[in-house]
Amino acid sequence: MFWQKGGVLMNDSRQAGFSLLGIMIAMAILAILATIAVPKFHSAIAVANTTKVKADLSTLDSAIAIYATQAGRWPDHIDDLADYVSDLDKLKPPQGKCQLKDGKLVTISAEKYELKKEAAGIELEGADCRAACAGYTAGDFGK
Repeated sequence: MFWQKGGVLMNDSRQAGFSLLGIMIAMAILAILATIAVPKFHSAIAVANTTKVKADLSTLDSAIAIYATQAGRWPDHIDDLADYVSDLDKLKPPQGKCQLKDGKLVTISAEKYELKKEAAGIELEGADCRAACAGYTAGDFGK
């Protein structure tokens, strides 16, 4: 609101608004909070991915053991476990960073889980068959 004093129009100083300094302080606080929150968010995603991969691989290892007990041999392919894992075709590893036991972060880009056989033969004696994701077994993931 304007008022007149001695023939000159004066601006009423009671107008509401934000000062430039106030806006800059608010932006600085938001920037500091963002620099703290973003790395925590990425870390949480890596932990979630790691937990999912580890749980999926443990489930698949159990299915492999049941298959081997019933069939008397290791499965040839991960799809052989369809009778032992519900919705096996929908079971896919997460895409992104996962943490290994040694603290190293690896990027998982595999589209599906695979079998990792320790011995050349498929007989049960002297061989080991595990579910794997990008070459890593369930015991390789985690803290």
